Amino acid sequence: MEYYAIWKKALTLAWPIILNHVFVTAMRTTDMLLMGHFGPAAVTAVGLGDVWERIVLHVGLGLGTGSISLISQETGAARAGKEYNANEILTQVLITGALIGLPFIVIGVLIPDKMIQLLGAEREVITTGAQYLMIIFAAAPFRIVTLIAARSLQGTGDTRTPMVVDIVTNVINIVLSVLLSLGLFFFPELGVLGVGIGTFVAKVSAGIIYIFIFIFISQNLGLEYPEQGWNFIITRQLIRVSLPRSLQGGYQSLITFPFNALVLTFGTEAAAAYHIGRRIQQQIMAPLQRSYGTVTTIMTGQKLGEEKPEVSRHITRSLVWLTIITIGSIGLILFILAPQLVGLFSEDTAVINFGISFLRTLSLGAPILTVCHIYSGLLTSAGNTKTPFYGLVLNQTIFKLGLSSLLSLPLGFGIFGIFIGIIFDYIGQLIWVLREFLSLNWVEQAREMIDERQ
Repeated sequence: MEYYAIWKKALTLAWPIILNHVFVTAMRTTDMLLMGHFGPAAVTAVGLGDVWERIVLHVGLGLGTGSISLISQETGAARAGKEYNANEILTQVLITGALIGLPFIVIGVLIPDKMIQLLGAEREVITTGAQYLMIIFAAAPFRIVTLIAARSLQGTGDTRTPMVVDIVTNVINIVLSVLLSLGLFFFPELGVLGVGIGTFVAKVSAGIIYIFIFIFISQNLGLEYPEQGWNFIITRQLIRVSLPRSLQGGYQSLITFPFNALVLTFGTEAAAAYHIGRRIQQQIMAPLQRSYGTVTTIMTGQKLGEEKPEVSRHITRSLVWLTIITIGSIGLILFILAPQLVGLFSEDTAVINFGISFLRTLSLGAPILTVCHIYSGLLTSAGNTKTPFYGLVLNQTIFKLGLSSLLSLPLGFGIFGIFIGIIFDYIGQLIWVLREFLSLNWVEQAREMIDERQ
């Protein structure tokens, strides 16, 4: 396959995923803007509730990663004339996800106040935060099912259906949150509770819509319980692929606390600048970065299922070049326009100066991190999520936190030491996954997984 043909197919798969990320970001931004209307306590309540909700997110993303890996392999295997087990995989993953989500409902009913209190909240925040947490935990099974369903469809190459479902339900979320929190028209003014209800209705609706699609509409995937009963081979493979991905997300969230504390030692202005720089970079570049990794998993997983690992390698290399061209160009633009972009968020001179440096550092590192996502996407398609997990834990601990702390404080580099630590973290993660890519161990790993399910 020529590079141009691969790029065309990749971008065709990627643009719905990119658009979906844009709408998800808009939904979260709307929630924060609404809570700002009710004061700091409301903002904090929603923020602390979302800290716990991220556990549900990471569980869903982990199971979704497992489903996209297995189903992309099955899609390719079917093209090669092998038995098609994707429907059984989908059914088992959805049941597993729904069951894992049930304990969150119990926790949300019994101890939501204690969970908010555990994060150091004041009494007013505990009350409203507990109400919000109870509602969003009630939607946990549907939230997990939604994440699994979206990535399962993506594994077959269908990225448009998840885009449509997510856009519709995110619009429902935004509209209901605005109406119920502010009490517009004939709706009651519920504040934080209104945002929680909007989120609950949207997540439940998404889960129901996906089940309806699998039963009545989808031509690629459907619900099919195995005739011989529960297939523990699928369960074992699912856990093997999903668990490292869930742990990776959890560790990534955990390490932000000490890293933010490190940045804060250089003042509130530096901390504000870091979040501004990160928000700009995330808003503009993160949708592309994430979609490139997902598209790599889809395309290479299908070729592995067809027993064409050399094509998977070629696809991966071509997407690396696409990353260098596109992400590299966007990063260069952000580097040049950093003063103007940061100036949109603050008028404070110190914040602007720190923010420019942070944004330029993140812009330089963006192509490196995206190439890392590309190689990780290939490894994921082969069922290897341990390598990216270990790479992230080691490099973020050693470089992002350890080296940044050492250079910036004891060795006197100041905040420039943090910039160095960030770049070394990206480079370290890339080298870690590139080493595994070059080893070709993933070819045998994928073959064993597929043969075991046949």
